[in-house]
Amino acid sequence: MIGQNDTICAQATAAGNGGIAILRISGPRALEIAGQVFFTKKQRKTFKPRYMYLGEVRSQDTLIDGALGVYFKAPHSYTGEDVFELHCHGGVMAAKQTLELLMQHGARPAQPGEFTKRAFLHGKMDISAAEAVADQIGALSEKGAQMAARQMQGELANSILDMQRTLTDILAEMEAGIEYPEDDLELQIAGDALPQLHALYARIAALHGSFRQGKLIREGIRVALAGRPNVGKSSLLNAIFGEDRAIVSNIPGTTRDVISEHYMLNSLPIMFLDTAGVRDTRDVIERIGVERTHQAIDSAAVVVLVLDSSESLQQEDEQVYAYAKQTGAPVLIALNKADLQVKLTKEQVEKNFDAPVIEIAALHRTGIDLLLETLYQMAVGDQGLQEGMVITNSRHAFSLQCALQSLQDGIAALEAGIDLDCASIDLHDAWRYLGEITGQTLDEQIIDRIFEKFCLGK
Repeated sequence: MIGQNDTICAQATAAGNGGIAILRISGPRALEIAGQVFFTKKQRKTFKPRYMYLGEVRSQDTLIDGALGVYFKAPHSYTGEDVFELHCHGGVMAAKQTLELLMQHGARPAQPGEFTKRAFLHGKMDISAAEAVADQIGALSEKGAQMAARQMQGELANSILDMQRTLTDILAEMEAGIEYPEDDLELQIAGDALPQLHALYARIAALHGSFRQGKLIREGIRVALAGRPNVGKSSLLNAIFGEDRAIVSNIPGTTRDVISEHYMLNSLPIMFLDTAGVRDTRDVIERIGVERTHQAIDSAAVVVLVLDSSESLQQEDEQVYAYAKQTGAPVLIALNKADLQVKLTKEQVEKNFDAPVIEIAALHRTGIDLLLETLYQMAVGDQGLQEGMVITNSRHAFSLQCALQSLQDGIAALEAGIDLDCASIDLHDAWRYLGEITGQTLDEQIIDRIFEKFCLGK
């Protein structure tokens, strides 16, 4: 039976060969178990908290590894429990043998995210800060890491708690009016509450509205480079990165699979997907590549349709454009090979396709900066990425949306002159939805699902 009072252990650093492997033990027996496997030259029985000790990991008389050990006494630790860390050499076997030894002495393997979950349960952080830990680990950009760090410091939680305090004060006034109807204060209380509720609604709406950009920063965008064979998709990918990332050939069908590459554009992480050329083919492998191209277009946030200006518009060009448009993703057209004799002009393309057109010469990297600038504006809008607090988590966005709806219902009830007790139900719901963000009002099953997404050792 897995319990919260068990002593748990796991490798806190990434698995594999490296300079150091940090093994973390947390729970009521952390110091006891560590003392049975970690030995200093002085054979000390106690360890002073937050001091690093040089010693050895041993199994009876067998030396497993030289190591450093450090003890964090509850509640002054990451989890709020007694924690002992062993800093071993980063070889796979040393870490594996040490973990097995810890388990032999009574520690059990930690579940994904269990250290952070215990930190939440011991009041070391709220649930939004705990989720930011995972965001920090998985950050794709400097801005994403900065947002996660601010959330870990409680910026979002403090804002939510302030919103809840406003609701609590309003609800307290309403409860007084409900308790003493003989004073006939309902109209006055409703009149006083409405301006505050409208202001609160605006604050929550602004926070909820930041989710689109927050999601872009956290997850980045997928951009599919699509088109028929030999229009220069791979050359465009190489031009963007300034080096050969994809094979370029004048033989149609060179790209048989989707090649993905990460790129950072003005703090916005982008995954470029260089796809196989779309055409009718009897080649079985090329046909699989075309199917994967369709999948890449389906998953893309923006599709860059590459056309060849040295050739006239082809039916296959129109087919790729039509397929991209039906996904609903915005399309940007890169009119390539502008350095060659032009048979397809920008004006002709604009006449046939409802999408912005950028003329480029991928082999000479001409027009690439303008293409990237246009792509960025399509993704984030003309104002660029906003500063300040933004929502990056879809769970938070959903809770804010629900809070907005409940708040709107409560405001409508007050403006219609409905009894305070009816309006207060909606306002209580809004308070509860806000509490889901910090974890105040989340049930245990949802909390478990949140931490299940974490990596082992965190």
